[in-house]
Amino acid sequence: MSGFTLVELSVVLLALGLILPGAVIFWQLSERHRIASVQMDVQKQSRDALVGFLHANFRLPCPAADNAGVEDCAGTRQVGFVPWRTLGLPRPEAGGLRYGVYREPSGVGVADAPLDRDLAVRRDRMNPLRVRTPSPIPSNADAPNPNAPPIPATATGLLGVTYSGNPAAPLNTSCDAAQAVPCPLGVDNAVNLIDICLALNTSADALVAPGGRLATQVGAVRRPAAFVLAAPGMLDADGNGQAFDSANASATTADPTFEAPGRAVSDGYDDLVIAAGHTELFAELHCGAALSAVSHAHFNVATGAFVLERAMYDYRDQLYIAVVLARADVAAAAAGVASAVAGTLDAAKEMVSAVADTTFSVGARAFQIALAAVGIGLAVASDVAAAFAVVDAGLSLAEAEDVHRDFADRTTAMTTLARDINQNTLRADAIGH
Repeated sequence: MSGFTLVELSVVLLALGLILPGAVIFWQLSERHRIASVQMDVQKQSRDALVGFLHANFRLPCPAADNAGVEDCAGTRQVGFVPWRTLGLPRPEAGGLRYGVYREPSGVGVADAPLDRDLAVRRDRMNPLRVRTPSPIPSNADAPNPNAPPIPATATGLLGVTYSGNPAAPLNTSCDAAQAVPCPLGVDNAVNLIDICLALNTSADALVAPGGRLATQVGAVRRPAAFVLAAPGMLDADGNGQAFDSANASATTADPTFEAPGRAVSDGYDDLVIAAGHTELFAELHCGAALSAVSHAHFNVATGAFVLERAMYDYRDQLYIAVVLARADVAAAAAGVASAVAGTLDAAKEMVSAVADTTFSVGARAFQIALAAVGIGLAVASDVAAAFAVVDAGLSLAEAEDVHRDFADRTTAMTTLARDINQNTLRADAIGH
């Protein structure tokens, strides 16, 4: 009979003992890499879906209470699971990711809206800086303007708010441009991406996350985050009986703290975390230029129209002064005609007197007749000049009145334009543009 000897069996067992641990380690590393790749892919798709949801709904979704994937916004929930059904994400495995969103509501009042930092709430936060609509329309009568456009008052009077939000009738009948807060705030149709940009901007002020708000633990400091996605590793590395390790397992709505995205994998930690900071998301949405432009664009245009309107009405009043002066010239020319006629009559009187003196002096004073004749000629010339002055003054008056009337029509059109700029901007804000 033939077979393996004990020596041969010992050699085989020794070889297997050397190979199997390495194979197990290789399998573990390979499987960990495979799972990490799958989880990273799910995380990336989930992140893209969150940003897409933000673009479409002007808010981030609330976390789901379980892996069924439906968002649950009850009780200002900050931590839960990825709401993959709400996101329309065809990856059920995304329901195994833990998800946190930054929520810091400011209150329900109108004055609280610009300071609201609840990223999971769709809210009308942004109120662009505006000027008041010129009211009443300045008078365009043939006289100095009695209804000058209103002069901008304090900052309170310049901060407008949104109109009704009804696309069919966007201007709320209760709105009054003359009051400090012309219209109500909180219209759903007026919400757009600018509102969430404002919330991200104000949230980015905090370098250390406030207590009870979403954060990642970086050393001893809690850094605020707009949202966090945490994926469990292959193993329960820290032995806490849960797939998630350390703070990723203990994060709750009351204490929404996750591990930092940069934490290295170790024997006690193998989770994968990605987080989007407020500043990062602010830049990704291109909020900087848009927020700056929207905050001041209407104000700059409306103020330009307002100043131009004021200048045009001032110039119109100067043209009216020119009309008054032209009328005074007409009156002066008429007085000049009367004066010239009086001069002519006086010259005729002098002629009669010169003839009489010549007769009584038997021709000795005949030169007086010649002088009187010259006086009559000059008087007639004065009459002609005065007549021309009357005609010229009348033409000047007609021209001044025509220019004043034409420019007055232009100033009325400028007022209409200034009012339309304000109203159209309010309409645009009301329907979410």
